[in-house]
Amino acid sequence: MLGLAVAVLEHPDPEPAWSSVLAELARGMHASAVSLSQASYAKRTGRVVAWKSAHALSQDYLDALTTRQLRADNPLVAHYTSARDHTPLSASQIMGERSWLRSRSHRLARGTLGAHMLGIPLPAPAGVARGFVLHHPQDDFTAEELAYARRVQPLLVSIDSHYSALARWRAAATCAAPSSPAPSRVASVTDPVERAAEAGLTPRQLTVLTLLAEAMPATAIARRLHISPRTVHKHIEGIYRRLGTCDRLSAVMRAQSLGLLPPPSPDS
Repeated sequence: MLGLAVAVLEHPDPEPAWSSVLAELARGMHASAVSLSQASYAKRTGRVVAWKSAHALSQDYLDALTTRQLRADNPLVAHYTSARDHTPLSASQIMGERSWLRSRSHRLARGTLGAHMLGIPLPAPAGVARGFVLHHPQDDFTAEELAYARRVQPLLVSIDSHYSALARWRAAATCAAPSSPAPSRVASVTDPVERAAEAGLTPRQLTVLTLLAEAMPATAIARRLHISPRTVHKHIEGIYRRLGTCDRLSAVMRAQSLGLLPPPSPDS
C-alpha cells in the first residue's frame, strides 16, 4: 500500500485512481467487496464514490443500498458521525457481536455484499461519515486485518487529501485564463492539466501551490495534506525551480500569469 500511495501521489494523471487503491485494500483485507462511501446520518442520504466487488453492481443499486443501510441504522455511519473516534472498527466491535448479528443492518449486509463490515474513516464535515467500507462474506475481521487497516489509514487519508486539493485546483484553474505578457508555451495551452505538465509541475506540487495561493504556512499545508513540514518545503523548492521564482508571492503571481491559478479577486 505504501508503494501504491507513492505512485498515486506522483502520477501525472490528476484523476483519482481509486480502483487501484480499492483493489489493494481488498487484497490486504481479504474482502469480498470494498467501497468508498459518504453518508449523512441525520439526512439518511448517502452515495458510493467508487467500489470493487466480485459481483457486477450498478451505481444506482449501490446508492440505494447505502440508503437502505442508513434506514437500518448502520452502526458504522452512526458511530463515525457521532463520535470523534476515527479508528478503523468492524460493525461487531461497535455494537457487540450478538447485537450486530441480530440487527437489521446485518441482515441487509448478509444478503448483499457480505455479512461483516469494517469501516476505515476519512476526514469529513460534522455529521457526515466518509471512508472505506469493507465486507467479509462469512467470518468477522481478524486482529491482523484490523491492524493492517490501522496501519494503512494514514496513507489513505493522504491520498484522499491529495485528490481533494487537486479537484479544487482543477475547478479553479479551468476558469483561469493565462495573462502572461510574453509568449509562453505554457500560456498557449488551453487545458489546465496540460498547462501544468508544460510547466513541469507534478500533481503533488500543484496541491502545494494551490495552498500557497491561500497564504497557508508550511505547517498548515502539512496538516492539510497529512505530510511533514520538511516535505512541504521540498515541494515548495521544486515549485520555485519550475516557475523560475524565489519566493511565495512571485511563485503565485507567476502561476496566475500562466493560468495555473485563478487571478486574485479585486478585494484581495
